Amino acid sequence: MPEADGLVAGEWDQYAAEWGKWAAKAQKNKIRWFFIETLPDFLYRFVWAYERTVSQLKYKYIWKLNLIKIHSLKATEYHSTGDRLMHGMFQLLVDLVELHKAQQQIVWREDKAPRYMVKEKLRSPEMGIKYLDWEISLSEEDGGPNQAKNAKQIKALYLWWTVTRVNRTDPVDIKGSMGVSTNECYGGDMHLESKKSSTTIWREFAHNASDKDDEVYVSAGKALDDAQAEYDEEDDKMLYQLIKLRKHLQIW
Repeated sequence: MPEADGLVAGEWDQYAAEWGKWAAKAQKNKIRWFFIETLPDFLYRFVWAYERTVSQLKYKYIWKLNLIKIHSLKATEYHSTGDRLMHGMFQLLVDLVELHKAQQQIVWREDKAPRYMVKEKLRSPEMGIKYLDWEISLSEEDGGPNQAKNAKQIKALYLWWTVTRVNRTDPVDIKGSMGVSTNECYGGDMHLESKKSSTTIWREFAHNASDKDDEVYVSAGKALDDAQAEYDEEDDKMLYQLIKLRKHLQIW
């Protein structure tokens, strides 16, 4: 049977002619033609249908790539659309690192997989970071011009979301110019109200303030507003960086 691998445009006509001669000769032997062409094509239809069905079942019941399960938001609380958008997009980044990058580290980089990583969908932040570090170490010749750069940005965004952001000081605990935080102004129970806007907080608790404490309350409120504005600006900046990386977050 003529080989087609490595043909250039100028050789294709010659290959087609040789193939025609070979096929005409092979068809004269019906048994040989059956085993070489007819039977493989017939069996491939069943193999393809089986593999397609198995793949569809895995996507639906195991991988579930059409869903985003947000681990950073409590199921028992209300969450605004903006919060769900922010947490949902970064959850996809977390899944990429802790699931898919980690699996790539196990498959391609580790001599022996840890026992807990044998089953699918078990997370490993450590393995995901190790794979990203390997990608970051690649030269232009090893991994292409953008692989190391993209891996570095993915790692930075992942660490910001999982380490830096979750350890930010709560705005209600930030002290104002008078040395008192909003939380201290209202008896230390403001963490229960921290998801509300500063305007709502002031309306609900304004009756507690006396004329003597006006400056303290005002300074604490300004510190709260300034911190929340700074955090919102930082969130928008990091979310925009993640959006720019969208095309480089493939799952291989």
